[in-house]
Amino acid sequence: MEHSDFPILQLLFLINEGALVTVTGDDYLHMCNLRQKKPEIAQSLKFQKERLTHCHLPFQSKWLYAGTDKGNVHLVNVESFTLSGYIIYWNKAVELSCKTHPGSVVHLSENPLDSNKLLIGFDKGLVVLWDLRNKAADARFSSSESLNLKSVAWQLEGRQFICSQSDGSLTTWNVKVPNKPISVVYPHAKSLIDGKPEPCNGIYKVESKINRAGEVITVFSGGLPYEEQGKTSSLTIQQGRSTTVLEMDYSIVDFVTLCETPWQTEYQEPYAIVVLLARDLVLVDLTSPGFPCFQNPYPMDFHKSPVTYCAYFADCPNDLIPAFYSVGSMGTKQCGCSDKDWPIDGGEWGTATLSYPEIVITG
Repeated sequence: MEHSDFPILQLLFLINEGALVTVTGDDYLHMCNLRQKKPEIAQSLKFQKERLTHCHLPFQSKWLYAGTDKGNVHLVNVESFTLSGYIIYWNKAVELSCKTHPGSVVHLSENPLDSNKLLIGFDKGLVVLWDLRNKAADARFSSSESLNLKSVAWQLEGRQFICSQSDGSLTTWNVKVPNKPISVVYPHAKSLIDGKPEPCNGIYKVESKINRAGEVITVFSGGLPYEEQGKTSSLTIQQGRSTTVLEMDYSIVDFVTLCETPWQTEYQEPYAIVVLLARDLVLVDLTSPGFPCFQNPYPMDFHKSPVTYCAYFADCPNDLIPAFYSVGSMGTKQCGCSDKDWPIDGGEWGTATLSYPEIVITG
């Protein structure tokens, strides 16, 4: 599938429907059909006067929420791929809780227990719980205006949520108590002489899941003290009273926690974390002590070395390609890796269009 020369900002899958929505840097939404032999863009929607900053597509929902740099939220009908006309304007959401413009929309998510309640996070720290049916704000949660909101994650079946900020803090809110947060913690900061936490870098993303034992597992990237930033890129896993910091070879672009169920109202039982790095893809095993990484089935060091030669061979012996796979599967087991199998699978071999096997070898 060919897009424009602009970067892809988000990928939103229509789970079990064979479709994908891409959010691009030129403010387009593209609906991509994956059900046909050659995937292609089926429909496109262009935003003219506002820049897209964050979009959200809930599981099995017919509505896509599109947040913009103006602080507004537009509802897109997924089936017709058109704007519904329902717009949550920033001044209506904010009212008197913020003296200035709250900034662009950086987070959108439905309450796991009530899809009528939409959580809207603004760049300058304000979070609004919006009632879609009544077209009014239920509650507003305000952090210091000097802090930038980085991400938000629901906890405890939608009864509370956690925010990550630009100063390396995590703030937890109860949806029924908007006046005061439950807690504000600096996971990696030590207390200075004056009692204040040492300066830390922002926590760029946080996710919170719960297992069958009832334990909350919090995963976040960033948040290290300034003096340690630059030495390494880190992913932190908090489970119960234990905290584990995993150092990465490259900077973290994004991560996703894999769970046994997509429903946040159930015990999600997280079993792995997919971490996209600037030049690699790493999977972390959450079910083994110490959270080791899975051994990659093949090299994923993107862009590490350029291809300088390419050769094509046709009509190869029928047993040659299976032999390549057999030799590749006998690769040396890396020390310290998880003993479990690579957790991502799916798809099936396509039917060959030619009667003879082909091989492309690159160097």
